[in-house]
Amino acid sequence: MRLCIPLLAGAVLLCASGVARANGDRPKQDANPSDTAGKEVIVVWDERPDKPFDRDTELRLTGEDLQKRGATNLADALDLLPDVYVRSAGRGGLQIDIRAARKGQVKVLIDGAAVTDPYVGNFDLTSIPVTDIVQIRVSTSPASPIDGAGGSGAVIEVHTRDAIGKRMVEARLQGQNVLGFDASATGRLPLAKTLALRLSASGELDAGDFDLAMPYSGTLDEKRRGAGGALRLEYRRGSRRVALDAFAYTRSFRVPPGQNDLIPVVDPETAARLGLSVDDKVGKLRLRGNAYVHYLRKNTERFEDAALSVPRPGASDDVTANRAGAFALANRPFGKHLHVIASTSVDREQAKARDGNDMVSKGDVSIWSAAAGLQVEKGPLRIDAAGGVAVPFGVDAKAWPEAKLMAEYRLAKPLSLRFTGARKGRTPTLRERFDRNIGNPDLGPEQALFGELAVRMRPRDGIGIDVSAFVRDTDNMIRFDLDRGALLNLGNLVVRGFDVRARFTLTHHVRVGGSWVFQDAYSPEIGTNALDFLPHHRGDAWLNARFGDRLGGWLRLRYVGEQIDRNEVLPGRVVLDASAYYRISAKLRVSLRVDNTLGDDYLLRLGVNNPGRVVTLSLYGRLD
Repeated sequence: MRLCIPLLAGAVLLCASGVARANGDRPKQDANPSDTAGKEVIVVWDERPDKPFDRDTELRLTGEDLQKRGATNLADALDLLPDVYVRSAGRGGLQIDIRAARKGQVKVLIDGAAVTDPYVGNFDLTSIPVTDIVQIRVSTSPASPIDGAGGSGAVIEVHTRDAIGKRMVEARLQGQNVLGFDASATGRLPLAKTLALRLSASGELDAGDFDLAMPYSGTLDEKRRGAGGALRLEYRRGSRRVALDAFAYTRSFRVPPGQNDLIPVVDPETAARLGLSVDDKVGKLRLRGNAYVHYLRKNTERFEDAALSVPRPGASDDVTANRAGAFALANRPFGKHLHVIASTSVDREQAKARDGNDMVSKGDVSIWSAAAGLQVEKGPLRIDAAGGVAVPFGVDAKAWPEAKLMAEYRLAKPLSLRFTGARKGRTPTLRERFDRNIGNPDLGPEQALFGELAVRMRPRDGIGIDVSAFVRDTDNMIRFDLDRGALLNLGNLVVRGFDVRARFTLTHHVRVGGSWVFQDAYSPEIGTNALDFLPHHRGDAWLNARFGDRLGGWLRLRYVGEQIDRNEVLPGRVVLDASAYYRISAKLRVSLRVDNTLGDDYLLRLGVNNPGRVVTLSLYGRLD
């Protein structure tokens, strides 16, 4: 195993200095509450009892979980969840699918603020290091209109570490047998009684190779390089909180080609975000507001040969995009059981793309939304209902209504039923409308109707079973048409399926569980197999064991069924993953993760093989 020399050197330094991490800040809720007994507990600001808006997201992972399992960043973390499908994207990076919802259909919230690439519509999951993450919460149903436009498929909510708290530094060093190296650190510093600063930094070096398909031969060095940093300046006094967040990163990498494709090289991609959020309480009103600016610059050049010596004339592009907006919300309780909530938001995206022939295309899309709703929780009944309107500008479309209703009833202590219905839309991304090669300025917004029935069973402590069935009917589906060589609104797309999750605590130290996800997609215009990269079946089975307070580990067997890539079938696969951790001292933990333990060979996309067995060694340290 060729572990990186810098990692081992860093490990020696950490051990010598005692800068370590084992039992640092953790959320009040934990996947295994017994792990938190007698340890420090932190309060996540957005999850405090009087939070302005109680979303229907569920706590799925904590920062403690991610450290034990050797996760590097948000992408690694989400890949641990059975109902989130993390896969490689054709333009580089990673993409997430939740019940076949993609790009702008999945709303990603970082500390309550929506984030997305203002041009392509994806969010770079690798840009959030694990040292920043405190909680990951997921809803597999659409976002509420209260959260503004977008999110017609699902919601991922990430809580990062508050700046307010005791002085600390937490660091992570990580190396892989494929000559990858990754590091991140997060520290916070009290500046005054009510003012504090949190700083974060991360960097990555990856020399992994991709096997190339015909007409190429040999391998392609990915040469991924990246660095990023974040800052939070936070003021808190009583119920008032003001936080200024800044984030920036830059990276470069090579994208493996599909069959007969060019080889794209991204160098560089630079992104930045600046946001200001305010929380306060005036009388009975709970108020929240935020404003943000996002910036993206991405340069891509495409080559015809594996040596990257023959660029394709006119195939390069240089994209500059930005996104700006504001959001405001008010929540007023009436008695103990009723909350009335109202919100409004405005968002504007602009982009300019210059291709290799010096041709320039520009785009500008804005959307305003307003919503109101109520939340009722009394005895065994919980109701969350909201309705609103979205008004696009710069798109040839009229305003449309949006709504969501979630009703849950606890039939008995161990059994509850939940119904969710929603209508949500999304505007086309700037790339979908204005890209000179495949864009279509006449694209209209997608509109989705969603319904779900779920059963939750908790027959006794340590046993949990969740079963749900869903359907989502998307009108004006945006899809690339091979015959016309452009993106079009191609009628309806119906996605339906069910998922099952179960977990059992066998003893105080041993837990087992598993999941199964079935989904398919049908379009009257296209027929079956209407979506690429949609395996009909996915599942996993896992075992978690702890040995005392110091040692523990996971085994996870994953199955991904066959899927379509450009009318070709990618075979299904079964993969075994393993991870273990050891708490060396009160402030030092080491974890070992082995992905694809058996080294099985399978395709990620046409012409792109998986990297084989990947062994990752991570060291976490904390200094208070």
